[in-house]
Amino acid sequence: MSHDYPPGRGRVHLEAAGIPIDGVSIAGHESFYKLPSFRTLLEFGRAPEDVVGYSTVCVSHGHLDHMAGLAHYASRRRLAALPAARVYMPREAAPHAVRWVQACEALEQIAYEVEIVPVVEGDRVRLRNDLELTVLPGRHRVPTVGFLFSEVRHKLLPELADKDGREIAALREKGVAVTRREEIPLLAYPGDCGVEIFEACPELYRARVLLLECSFLAAEDKERAREYAHIHLDDVLERADRFENEAVVLTHFSQRYTPGEIREALRRIPQPLAESVLPFLPE
Repeated sequence: MSHDYPPGRGRVHLEAAGIPIDGVSIAGHESFYKLPSFRTLLEFGRAPEDVVGYSTVCVSHGHLDHMAGLAHYASRRRLAALPAARVYMPREAAPHAVRWVQACEALEQIAYEVEIVPVVEGDRVRLRNDLELTVLPGRHRVPTVGFLFSEVRHKLLPELADKDGREIAALREKGVAVTRREEIPLLAYPGDCGVEIFEACPELYRARVLLLECSFLAAEDKERAREYAHIHLDDVLERADRFENEAVVLTHFSQRYTPGEIREALRRIPQPLAESVLPFLPE
C-alpha cells in the first residue's frame, strides 16, 4: 500500500536505543508499530500482512486510523489457523470492539480466535518472565491508555552476596526472600495525547525509549493541537530539559507537513535533547 501514502511518508524501519520499531504513523491516515523484540504490536493501522503473526496487540484508543484493521487481522489469523490472540484496549472501548468482532464473525459465519481484554491505568500484564506491560494513563478526546514495557530482573539481596549457592537454596526452601525485583523501563508509548499527558504520566521521561506523538509543528497549528488533544512541537521544546530518555521517537506527524518541513521544524530542538530525537519517517 505504499502508493496510498503521501509522498515521502509510509513504512519506517528504525532502531532506537537498541529497540527496533517498524511501522507506519501518519495522523488521521494510519498508525501501527511492530515491536519484534517484545513480540508485540502497538495499534493495528489497517493490519498489513506482516502484522498478522503478532498474537499480542496493544491498542491505545478507538480512532480508526489506529484500529481499522482489527477485523481483518482476526479473520486472517483464523484463515491461517493461528492460535488465539489477545488485544488489550481501554475498558470503555472494549465492548464496542467486541460487538464489532461479533458482527464480522456473523458476516463470515466463523468464530475468530481473538480475545478483547479491557484494561485501565495501573493494570500489569506479564508478557514473558523478563518482560512486563504496565498500562499508563492517557489524555485524548476519546478513552485512551498508554503502555510501558519494562524488563524485569530478580537480583540477589546484597546481604546474601557472601553466601554460597547451597545456603541461598536452603533459605529459599524456607520461604525466605533471597532476591529483590528490579524493573527497567524500556519503552513508553502514551498513544495519541494532549499536553496534559506530561503531568499525568511522568514515567514517560524515564523510559529508555519514548515513542511520542508530535502531530503538529507550525506556530499557526498550536490551537489546532489543543482542540484535537495532540502534542505540538512547542510542548516538547518547553520541557526539553526533562527528557531522560536515551531515544525520543517523534511520530504521528500531520499530513499537512512534508518530510522536509518536518525535518526542518525539528531543527528547533535544542541540545542535548536533539541528539536523542529520531523522527519516525522513511529514510
